[in-house]
Amino acid sequence: MLALSLVAVSCASRKKTVAPETPQSFEWLTSNMSIQAEGNGMSFNDLSGQMRMRKDSLIWLSVTATMGVEVLRAKVSTDSVWVINRLEKTYLAEPLDSLALQLGVPFSLPWVQTLLLDNNQGLPPVENQTVQLKTFLMGGLAAKVKYTNIKLDQPPIFPLKITDKMERIRLKKQP
Repeated sequence: MLALSLVAVSCASRKKTVAPETPQSFEWLTSNMSIQAEGNGMSFNDLSGQMRMRKDSLIWLSVTATMGVEVLRAKVSTDSVWVINRLEKTYLAEPLDSLALQLGVPFSLPWVQTLLLDNNQGLPPVENQTVQLKTFLMGGLAAKVKYTNIKLDQPPIFPLKITDKMERIRLKKQP
C-alpha cells in the first residue's frame, strides 16, 4: 500500500500550466525612437524622436537630428494631418481625405498606426523592437524605427505650433 501511494504521488505533475501572455492593448502610447531613414537621394542614420499616440484618435511625432535639433514634427488626427519641416521651413496642413486623393494612397489614421506599430491589431511595440517602414509617400521614403522607453496609458501632452515664418506646401499626386 505504501509503495502504491508513493508511485501515485511521484507520477503526479508538479508543473503549473501558465497561459501565454497576451499582448497588451493600450489607449495611450509614448515611446522614444531611434530612426534610420533614406529617401529623395538622402540618408539619415542619426535621427531620434518621440512618438505619442492615442489609439484610433491621434498620433504626434517629433524627429530630432544630432545635438537635439528638431527637424520634423507631425500630428495626425482622425481627419487632418499637420507636418512641420524645420529644415526646409515649410509646413503642410491638410484634411486626410484630400491628402489621400492627392497621393493616391489610403492615407488615414488607422493606416498610419498600422504602419508605425507594424501590426494591424493596434498592439503596442515591445521594448527594443525595430520596425521597417516602407512607404511610397514623399519620394519613396524608407525607414527603420527602433522603439525604446515605451510607456502605456500615461496621457501625454501633444504640442503642435505652426509659425508664420514657415511657407505652406502642397503635395502633388505622384504619377
